[in-house]
Amino acid sequence: MTTRHFACTQCGKCCNRPPEVELGEVAGLADQFVWQVLFRQYSLPRSLADYVTPGVAREQASAEFYESRKLLGAFAAHSWNGKTRIGDKLEERTFYLTISALPLDSGTGACSALGADGRCSIYDSRPHSCRSVPLHYSRAQPYAVADFDAFIRFETHHCDSSGSAPLLIENGQIVDPAVLAARAGALQQAEADRRWKHALLRAMRTGRPGFPSLAQVEQYAGQGALSTPMQFGWDVAVESGLLSESDRDALLERQRAAADRLLANPAISDNARNLALDVRRFIGMRG
Repeated sequence: MTTRHFACTQCGKCCNRPPEVELGEVAGLADQFVWQVLFRQYSLPRSLADYVTPGVAREQASAEFYESRKLLGAFAAHSWNGKTRIGDKLEERTFYLTISALPLDSGTGACSALGADGRCSIYDSRPHSCRSVPLHYSRAQPYAVADFDAFIRFETHHCDSSGSAPLLIENGQIVDPAVLAARAGALQQAEADRRWKHALLRAMRTGRPGFPSLAQVEQYAGQGALSTPMQFGWDVAVESGLLSESDRDALLERQRAAADRLLANPAISDNARNLALDVRRFIGMRG
């Protein structure tokens, strides 16, 4: 029986970068982080026959493949079929464009929501990605054991994974109520954000300034993701009737406060400082 136990010791060591979240979670944290819209491409083989994971039994690989496809479909703003070269083989794959939100990284090696005591200052309002630790809500459940083992192996993490800690995984299935609730909540948020994501996709397709094209996202897929300031995303929401101008302006003021807080930290990196200054100047020009 495959079981894993987990209890957070509040060591703060896994809070070494800001959290990536669903778009609709940003409003509740607009005064805490300086946000960007993130565009990322994922892909899966179109056929289970091409989904090969060394050392993984066929039944396990099948479960990974079909649940991954289901989750990517739920979180993606757009999907399409195409071909790409994998090694020396031209493989048919399904590509997925995800649109999420990511704060500016302070470059200090810690999430800016950590307090002076090293504990989360927004614990009660933390996003789904934090609530689903030590797993991630967008990862298929058949990966849970391997993902958990990889998380625990980090030498800096001081989690309690002993048998006396609460049960997280039983028979390969996630059973922890808080993690299950975070996974369900993230899926609900993704569905609520669908109209906004489609509006952002239209902005990409029409060549709107500040937005990457689908071709650019595909070009950089192997290197990471592309981003644009969150205020551009809110502008699209206003134009699509998803957000009022007054609410957008209130969010921008909260972003101004978040940028000021980030700039007040003398330990932030030069890159984070320059980006926060750009956001601060942009909001100032609009106000």
